[in-house]
Amino acid sequence: MNYYYLISSLPELSPQMDTSKLDFTELFDSINRNLSKQDIHLFKYLIYPNDLYNLLNVLSEKHQNMSAVDFKTPSVFEAEEVESFKKNKANFSDFINDFLSQNEDRLSVMSRREMEDAMQERFYEEVFELNNAFLTRYYKFNRTLKSIIAAYNFNTYDFLSTPKIQDVDRLILQLGPGKSPSASLLKDYEFLEKLIAVLSEDQPEQSERLIDQVIWDFLDYRSAEPFSSECVFAYTIKLQLLKRWQKIEQDSKSYKELLSNIINKNTSEKTLML
Repeated sequence: MNYYYLISSLPELSPQMDTSKLDFTELFDSINRNLSKQDIHLFKYLIYPNDLYNLLNVLSEKHQNMSAVDFKTPSVFEAEEVESFKKNKANFSDFINDFLSQNEDRLSVMSRREMEDAMQERFYEEVFELNNAFLTRYYKFNRTLKSIIAAYNFNTYDFLSTPKIQDVDRLILQLGPGKSPSASLLKDYEFLEKLIAVLSEDQPEQSERLIDQVIWDFLDYRSAEPFSSECVFAYTIKLQLLKRWQKIEQDSKSYKELLSNIINKNTSEKTLML
């Protein structure tokens, strides 16, 4: 379907733009209102990660006595639906219900990371089953990027356990302080050298900026013909990246204090053992 009028009505986005004048709620709503029925269904899979984040927070608060955090938007489900997830199973997608039913007896003993890994895996499975070219390319790239970062962090911080990621042996052996990725790995991921360089500087904000730039560049490189649904989907992801950074900048002080408290700046002994 051609979305010429929708895309023409949307403001142009750039990674370093001033977002103070963007009405994110209205922009997301405008996109949703103007999509075809089929594309609305696919569009939800760009928003579901926020719902998984919100559900993870509800489960962590319930089973691990963790403090509640902000409700992430845009979201497919309202806060009340997520908080009363047992009563609203009929509203949820299969991957959410599958996760809840498969782990119902284990939620009380699962760590937050275990919950997140299980949620993410079921989400990826359902996305790939859609056989939509854009969503498949984007989420395979997204999963690979997360795997690379997880492998590097595992070899950097002692408090992290072995991550459940794709290509785990290859990545853990080659990524981390004092390690040199092979030529084949560098060829597979053109952004890898820049990413390693910024991760090694232990500057979380700079790292996050580069990670989002890598995603932005991927979306630009993979852009389809103008005014297609893929262009709308890529725009939606970029809009979420900008919204996230607006939130981070607004909470800059507390965000940096939190990171300072949880990050051990000592190089991990794991690197020497591998």
